[in-house]
Amino acid sequence: MIGTDLTGLGMALAAGAALGAGYFAGLWLTVCRLPNASSPYRFYGLSLLLRLTLVLGGFYLLAARGYGELLAAGVGFMVSRQLWLIAKRSRAGQSAPANHKDP
Repeated sequence: MIGTDLTGLGMALAAGAALGAGYFAGLWLTVCRLPNASSPYRFYGLSLLLRLTLVLGGFYLLAARGYGELLAAGVGFMVSRQLWLIAKRSRAGQSAPANHKDP
C-alpha cells in the first residue's frame, strides 16, 4: 500500500499559498503605483518578469518533490487568489464615497 505524506502535502499547500500571496500582493502594488510611473510599460513589464520568475522558481522547486506536492501548491496558489479577491472586494465595498447623493 502506498502511503501519502500529508505533512509534505500540507507544506506544499502552504508554500503555494505563500507564492500566491506574494504574486498577488506584487500585482496589487504594481497596479497602485502604475499611474505615477515615468515609464508605465517598462514598470509593468519588469514587475511581471520579477513576479513570474519568483513564482515559477518556487513551483520548479516544488515539482522536484513530485506531482502531488506540485498539485497541492497549485491549489494553495488558487486559494490564495480567491482569498485576495474576497479581501479586496470587502474593502472596496466599505469605502463608498461620502459625498455620493442618490437622485
